[in-house]
Amino acid sequence: MTGEASNSGADAEETPGRSEPGNPVEAETKASGGGFDGPDYQKLENHSDMSKTMLVNVTHVEESRVAILEDGVLAAYEIETINRTSIKGNIYNAVVESVHPGLEAAFVHISTDLKGFLPIDEVNFRLLPSRDESRARGRIGQHLQQGQRLMVQVVREPFAGKPPTVSTYFSLPGRYLVLMPGVDTGGISRKIGDTAQRDRLREIIEELKLPEGFGVIVRTAGIGRTKTELQRDLKYLLRLWEAIQKGSGAGQFPGPVYRERDLVIRTIRDHFDPDISEVWIDSAETHEKALEFMKDVMPTRAKSLRLYTGDRPLFNKYNLEEQIETIYKRRVLLPSGGEIVIDGTEALTAVDVNSARTKRKMEAEENATQTNLEAATEIARQFRLRDLGGLVVIDFIDMMALKNRKKVEKTMRDAMKGDKAKYDITSISKLGLMEIARQRLKGEKMGATYATCTSCDGHGLLKTIEAAALAALRKIQTRSARGGFGRLMVALPPMVAEWILNSKREEILRLEKRHGIQIVVESAPALLRHECEFNALAAEAAAEPPAAEREGRPAPAAAPDLPATVTAPTRPPAPEPAAPAAEKPQAEQPEDSTSETGPSEAGEETPRKRRRRRRRRKPRGGGGQEGSAEPQADEKTTPEPDPEPAPVPERVISNELMPAAVGAAEGQRSRSYRNGPRKGKRG
Repeated sequence: MTGEASNSGADAEETPGRSEPGNPVEAETKASGGGFDGPDYQKLENHSDMSKTMLVNVTHVEESRVAILEDGVLAAYEIETINRTSIKGNIYNAVVESVHPGLEAAFVHISTDLKGFLPIDEVNFRLLPSRDESRARGRIGQHLQQGQRLMVQVVREPFAGKPPTVSTYFSLPGRYLVLMPGVDTGGISRKIGDTAQRDRLREIIEELKLPEGFGVIVRTAGIGRTKTELQRDLKYLLRLWEAIQKGSGAGQFPGPVYRERDLVIRTIRDHFDPDISEVWIDSAETHEKALEFMKDVMPTRAKSLRLYTGDRPLFNKYNLEEQIETIYKRRVLLPSGGEIVIDGTEALTAVDVNSARTKRKMEAEENATQTNLEAATEIARQFRLRDLGGLVVIDFIDMMALKNRKKVEKTMRDAMKGDKAKYDITSISKLGLMEIARQRLKGEKMGATYATCTSCDGHGLLKTIEAAALAALRKIQTRSARGGFGRLMVALPPMVAEWILNSKREEILRLEKRHGIQIVVESAPALLRHECEFNALAAEAAAEPPAAEREGRPAPAAAPDLPATVTAPTRPPAPEPAAPAAEKPQAEQPEDSTSETGPSEAGEETPRKRRRRRRRRKPRGGGGQEGSAEPQADEKTTPEPDPEPAPVPERVISNELMPAAVGAAEGQRSRSYRNGPRKGKRG
């Protein structure tokens, strides 16, 4: 980016002490070779005697790690991966997407695929004056409108699905100063507690030649620095801001303008202090880049950089891998045998202090105090390593004596003094709770190394096989009751499917019989334990169940809303052949006649009508009685196949379902009534 390219050699001309041929700094580096051929190897072997050491591991392009040790104990840790880099401090050309008066905030596009959240507190009214005096759109609407173009800086990394927070208050950090364009005020870092140093630095700031509309803050690294060093740092930052403005004017909207330094240079700039005796880097390319930066910014400390060329990995040489793993663990052990348990949400973190395996040689009050003191120091360390932010509630072991509670509070405040984040600590309440509000500086470290478990969605718990199977069975019952299908295909994880088929087979059979469907349980190894898939097939696509045979013809399949099998009633014997008579209209059939004939005869009306018409064309001997509606079946005639059955209503009424069968039964009764007296006369 434009800004990054401009600061690669910004102070090359004005930085005194830059190494020339024959310079002692360069000569020492060449003599040692940056490796382990001389006294540097002895220093590395005796690393336990060092007060502070910085280690840089960049041997793999996919991952960069920086660690700071205090007497062999991990004190600070930073990590970046190729898929998860830090964007805090980057500057973008942004376009306002939407303004929300209810939130007093706006959402802006900072790149083609990334949005930013801009609250009213991060709007610099000096750079963005009011455009509309109307309060209908809130305060944010007076300064921003949809489609407006502006330049913003990321001040908070995206976290837990939330977009990054951006600001129009810009800050450009240097080695000793922080330049703030658009702000007239200046100040001293709150970490500098010495009153004499604060007064001296305040006088130097007043003597610096600051342009109008710029402010500066002296960083902790500025302690003991001269006016010349601070002035040189200021000139570098002013040239950097000028390059950023030129890049913004020539860039596209939305799009990046300035990108912060990489992890190694950024860590050296922000964390290097006089207490750090050595910086070990295991990459020659990164070592050269860091050496160039040190010569530009702090040439007197450039000799502290060392190149590691050993066979063992650098972090393993210092036994750091085990300490790094504790950052991601839920339980952290204490020296006396106690432990702290850390559980977090998006904005709240709970820390529980337990005595666990603490030795019981002292009284309960003394044991509790000793464990709480160890926990306070370790909790402050975990804050820095994990970068915990938001509200933190600590549940200490109950202590009855007030002096013991005060002692734990003092230990906690002393341990938090080295934290670069803003924080606020309350006293221990009568319930043994301490509340700490801490600013989150960077993104979550765990997200760079670990991914959320797809099986438990990050909760750490899985359903048992029985619970998952019963939940799936309840879903099968619910889906079966809805109806509208003939076959239900159910895909389940192998162990869950096996348990259902072995333990709940009778329940599946009852569901099939009750709803007239077919349920097929399949094994799907790709599914998680709590997942299941359903595929409902229509009745036409389902396999046809066995049908009862009647008069040499298979009965049609039953409707899905009725029982699977229906027994057909016994048909009365056919009478002697008679002459065909005129067929009564269907409307004249008695409506109060009832029949128990099943739905399987619903499709026989059309074949009977065809046979009646055929008999009228070829009448037989003998006069038939008028009104006889009983059709005479020809035994030699091959029966025609039944048509597709009509849909059956849910409430089945015989005279509505089979009008032809009702008419046939009524005709049979009428003929029996008329033929009775005639037979009597013949007799």
